[in-house]
Amino acid sequence: KPYDMAQLLARIVDGGEFDEYKAGYGKTILTGYARVDGWAVGIVANQRLVTKTKKGEMQVGGVIYSESADKGARFILNCNQKRIPLIFFQDVTGFMVGTRAEQGGIIKDGAKMVNAVANSVVPKLTFIIGNSYGAGNYAMCGKAYDPRLIYAWPTAQIAVMGGKQASETLLSIRVQQLAAKG
Repeated sequence: KPYDMAQLLARIVDGGEFDEYKAGYGKTILTGYARVDGWAVGIVANQRLVTKTKKGEMQVGGVIYSESADKGARFILNCNQKRIPLIFFQDVTGFMVGTRAEQGGIIKDGAKMVNAVANSVVPKLTFIIGNSYGAGNYAMCGKAYDPRLIYAWPTAQIAVMGGKQASETLLSIRVQQLAAKG
């Protein structure tokens, strides 16, 4: 079910104060500065609400679109310049796929975000709130990028792809095999 990640963050950060970075851009990722137990931190979190772009296109929460990946990469680089530790809140189904997304630059922007996380030198903490699937796991500082702490909520799921996606992929392969045999 869609939920507002900003509401969750308001209950975690000191005084509920979250200074959002580029609020109107790349709305499927929330980025911003806050304090946790008095410490300055940068937060990168997947927004789970359905949002609309300036052009009126709907974007599904939990999916990383081109603008969101660009915003995330820039924010991560800014935090590294300022030596501000990063906290990632994952509930990600992955990057947007398809011809339209590829023409929109998702491969370039996604690679930029993954590269920013991979080369980040500040301390990183990762909290898996819900889903953590595929390349979205890498972009949101999954285990491969050695965060200092990974914590998964009891309802969290982490995998290469979701169960439904996996079953559909296996079914598609089997149908193609049977069709080839006639």
